[in-house]
Amino acid sequence: MQRIRIAEYLKSLIRANTLDSSKSFALVLSILVGAFIGLCVGFCLIWDVCTNGYLKTDLDALGVFMLCIGGFMAGGGINKAISERSKKGKEQNNVGTD
Repeated sequence: MQRIRIAEYLKSLIRANTLDSSKSFALVLSILVGAFIGLCVGFCLIWDVCTNGYLKTDLDALGVFMLCIGGFMAGGGINKAISERSKKGKEQNNVGTD
């Protein structure tokens, strides 16, 4: 039941021809991709410990990689936040002119 709602939500974001819907879709997509990559990194760390008995992975480079993934996810939300802020500013300016 929950999967159907998520699929319908994603379809509605794709179908709508407004700029806000494309920004919302980009935000959702970047969060899903970032979460998937984070799960893959966690799985690799667990696999490394289970096969070797210790961490053989370079954690400094992995930390920088996860920081970049966080920047990627935040970048998906910046466009949406800026557009919402400018839209609210324009609406407030239009209210005063009526």
